[in-house]
Amino acid sequence: MTTIAVTPRGFRQTPGRHHDLLAALGCEVRYPTQERPLTAAELRELLHGCDGAILGVDDASAEALVGSGMKVLVRFGIGLDSVDLDAAEAEGIRVSRTLGATTTSVAELAVGLMLAAARGIPALDRSIRSGSWSRPAALELSGRTLGLVGIGRIGHEVAVRARALGMAVIGHDPVAAPPDIEMVGFDELIERADVISLHAPLTDTTRHLFDAGVLARMRPASILVNTARGGIVDEAALAVALREGPLHAAALDSFEEEPLGPDSPLRDLPNVILTPHAGASTVEAVERAGVLAVEELVRGLDGAPLLFEVRPAG
Repeated sequence: MTTIAVTPRGFRQTPGRHHDLLAALGCEVRYPTQERPLTAAELRELLHGCDGAILGVDDASAEALVGSGMKVLVRFGIGLDSVDLDAAEAEGIRVSRTLGATTTSVAELAVGLMLAAARGIPALDRSIRSGSWSRPAALELSGRTLGLVGIGRIGHEVAVRARALGMAVIGHDPVAAPPDIEMVGFDELIERADVISLHAPLTDTTRHLFDAGVLARMRPASILVNTARGGIVDEAALAVALREGPLHAAALDSFEEEPLGPDSPLRDLPNVILTPHAGASTVEAVERAGVLAVEELVRGLDGAPLLFEVRPAG
């Protein structure tokens, strides 16, 4: 019997058509017992002897993949920084992802976080719950400039929504150059943007791209939003910039360590909003991604072409 592993909590916990498609396969399905991303050792144990897998942000490094015997791996999402593509290719494992399925969900969260950070909505909620009725002055987004770092599907949808709020939009991307967005150099974006939203992959080039030096150059009373990958931002440096300036606020949906460690300096700051990598966690996005993941898995197991197959660079 064909055996597959399914790790993403969103896939497992959200009802939808993806469960019907999975059940119709008649496969043995393995699920993890842990309610968090798996380490390489844990994933290796789960994958051993599997024909295919649908994975979340688990550590799919060479340690996990070598010797698994798998034919296909489908990433439930779009980021591939957790998957060792070279090891997968060497093992004969075809890799795909659910490209486009979570675009709307992540874009809406990014804009929601911008609004929440500008108006200090979480702090106002906490204030009322503590018995206060204080109303500190906040910021409007209308008339301000949004800088997008990364202009893929999600970045473009964020731009559409930001313009509806009355924001000007500029962008920086080493590859993309959409005609409807003013593209600028990275330094110019840092100098001009009142709000910066990150939509870039985590690579050797982008790791700690927003370090102490870059954060210090951001505009006074600026806002940083990250719904991409935590490693793009130096969290220790961000904590300093939030305490001492120039940032007004930050909103983060992804972190260098997930779950966020109990000793993180971000936890005690009133001007940072923290969400648990929930960008894709809507009923609609989970079902879209789940259906696409199962369909890609079937194509891979059958040896058919994959819609979004990914291979190592070069």
